[in-house]
Amino acid sequence: MAHANTERPDRNLAADFYRVSGVVLIVLGHWLAGSVTYHDGQFGRQNPLVDLPWTQWLTWPFQAVPTFFMVAGYAGAVSWTHRRDGDGVSRQNWLQHRLARVLGPTAVYAVLMAVLVIVLDARGFSASLLEYAGWAVAMHLWFLAVYLVVVSLTPIAIAAHRRWGLLVPAALGVGVAAMDVARLAGHVQYLDWVNYVLAWGALYQLGIAWHGGLFAGRRPVLLAGVSAVALALLIWLRVYPVSMIGVPGQTIDNTTPPTVALLAFGCAQTGIAMALAPALNRALRAANVRRMLAIGNNNIMALYLWHMIPVVIVAIIGYPAGLLPQPPEGTAQWWLARLEWVIVLGAVTLVEMVLLWWGRRIFAAPLPLLGIPVTERWAEPVMLAGAAMAAYGLSFTAAQGFAPDGHLAWPTVIVFAVGTFLVALRPTRVLTRR
Repeated sequence: MAHANTERPDRNLAADFYRVSGVVLIVLGHWLAGSVTYHDGQFGRQNPLVDLPWTQWLTWPFQAVPTFFMVAGYAGAVSWTHRRDGDGVSRQNWLQHRLARVLGPTAVYAVLMAVLVIVLDARGFSASLLEYAGWAVAMHLWFLAVYLVVVSLTPIAIAAHRRWGLLVPAALGVGVAAMDVARLAGHVQYLDWVNYVLAWGALYQLGIAWHGGLFAGRRPVLLAGVSAVALALLIWLRVYPVSMIGVPGQTIDNTTPPTVALLAFGCAQTGIAMALAPALNRALRAANVRRMLAIGNNNIMALYLWHMIPVVIVAIIGYPAGLLPQPPEGTAQWWLARLEWVIVLGAVTLVEMVLLWWGRRIFAAPLPLLGIPVTERWAEPVMLAGAAMAAYGLSFTAAQGFAPDGHLAWPTVIVFAVGTFLVALRPTRVLTRR
């Protein structure tokens, strides 16, 4: 088969912009959604999405994960086309390279958080404080768990795209709807996790289709329009809630697991993003803008991993010292305090990002690989099993925190560590029989 279109095209600056701006919006959403309280020496949380239901509409502009997965699919297809098809890199090497880029910085983060929990626990810090802090710095890791899974499935996704095109994301969407029916109407709860793969995988598949040229012309607008109508109908009929992130106490949660409403929202969002991409590519051509995008893309993983650390630092220092106001929720003073909170977190995060950049050889390094004398035939299934274990460890940590009940969750840490180790095993030579 001839390897057509393997020359590197002009960089899709719109995809870079969506990646950076998406993470920034997610970070701001995390900072705003969790309102920390401190009374009588105890930390707690307010949830404006519960106490002020109208704020659930505000989750729409901050829910940028769908576009991020779409861009991830696009980037995966670009890399596969040039590294696998063009340069002849093996499937195992391609997958290991992509997984190592994620697991390297993530493992450093997880190890440091685990060590910190152990040290603070040994020094007698209260279980409630450790449990809250451990949850705050772990809740966002669910994204990386799903990302590891969809990246591991990229070879299958690329092959399916080349054979069936847009029928693939359409079939995944039907699967999401079927799982919703089974879960909500048939009360089949043990299949919940399937929608994490189907829904986010569908958006990843849309990115692959975008790279493949299947969203030329008016197709992005059609995707956005049809999806928006479907979303409006689902919400108008009160089948699904308005909020596009989880809200405690709701019977149906649009994100855990993803529902067909979230998929419709994501398809509308990604359709708009693809439709605007040509204009954005023209607007972002200036050299200084390209440099800013490059800097942003080089630091986006660090920002996502470490953005909740300032929340814990500022809360632990600011609230007991009386430096942070706690006006009644929903008042004008409360909203002003929210703005001040974001500004303070932004300043602390800026310092944090400078330190992370200074230590980027540690904090941003890919997972180091360990050579073993086996063939790729055996190394690849071991690597994929390791990716599954690492994803499981991250998903459990995101749900329970690093310190459920105030102590480190050793079984979860061990599962993640073993999974990461298995991903790091690299075949060094082909073994032959003598």
